[in-house]
Amino acid sequence: FSFATANVAGSVQAALVYGLVGNPALRPEQTTEFETGFDSRLFGNRATLELTYYHKRTKEALIAAIVPPSLGATPRVNQNLGSVRNIGFEGLLTAQVVDRKSVGFDLTLNASTNDNLLVSLGEVAPQITNTTRVVAGYPLFNWYARKISGWEDRNGDGILTYNADPARNEVFVDDSATCIGDARPKHTVALTPGLELLGRKLRISTLFDYRGGFHWSNLTGRFRCAQRGNCRGLNDPKASFREQAASVAVRDHPSRTEAGYIEKGDFVRLREVSASYTLPTSLLGRLNGVRSASINLAARNVALWTGYSGIDPEAFWNVGGEGNGRGQDFQSLGPPSYYILRLNVGF
Repeated sequence: FSFATANVAGSVQAALVYGLVGNPALRPEQTTEFETGFDSRLFGNRATLELTYYHKRTKEALIAAIVPPSLGATPRVNQNLGSVRNIGFEGLLTAQVVDRKSVGFDLTLNASTNDNLLVSLGEVAPQITNTTRVVAGYPLFNWYARKISGWEDRNGDGILTYNADPARNEVFVDDSATCIGDARPKHTVALTPGLELLGRKLRISTLFDYRGGFHWSNLTGRFRCAQRGNCRGLNDPKASFREQAASVAVRDHPSRTEAGYIEKGDFVRLREVSASYTLPTSLLGRLNGVRSASINLAARNVALWTGYSGIDPEAFWNVGGEGNGRGQDFQSLGPPSYYILRLNVGF
């Protein structure tokens, strides 16, 4: 149930809306996991390496399964899947590259990879929507669509068009939907170098964040092209054939496929840059009662490198409905850049 208001005989009153069908047959998830790994100190304890391998299997995993519209109240009901498997590695490397009295340089590298697979559906029927599916033998909620298999500018005018006549058609689409790729990042890497100067009282550090092996839905681009008709692939004669083919496929081809707007979301982001200066004790002696003081300046979400053509590969509209984890941007904003200046004083 969800809270709402209703107008009853001209009076606004509190109400409840029936929004989700319960399932008394739900069973608790059961997870078993095997982990193995090692820790090692290297180069006279100036570096440490930690590596972990895991194999995780979840039975009776919960899913918001699609149900027949005849139920009336909701299009989904929580049910138990058969079995889901996750396999991956996690690694951490820390190193003190330079360690002197007046200067220091350290490095931290954190990386992980995960391979997700739906082993068995159990009693749940295959879940098929416009662009996602839950099918045994594939990762959960991968992107599916009829892929654009190619294009050919037959008349040489630099503009691609669709024609029902195969001899004149210039954009080609597969006959059936197939898997495009993972909806969630399979690989993550975080690199954090740190530099200490001025007698190691000034510390400058950065954080580079990489996420890869996934696709993101440029729903903003698809909506602009299919509904508003103001996308570059439709209106700019200098648009690339890839942009034109995506526009033609979603607007003019009978499939109306969104495949051209489900793009690789891999990116590297300069997540943070910070500088911290600890005031020397000689200066603190002039400040009555002050035992320690430091000044910190930080900038967050500073720069982005990606091949994704949408707003931002982290511009998150929603999770695609009922927690299926799809990444979509729809007239959304990416992570904002912001700056923090802080003064810490200890008495």
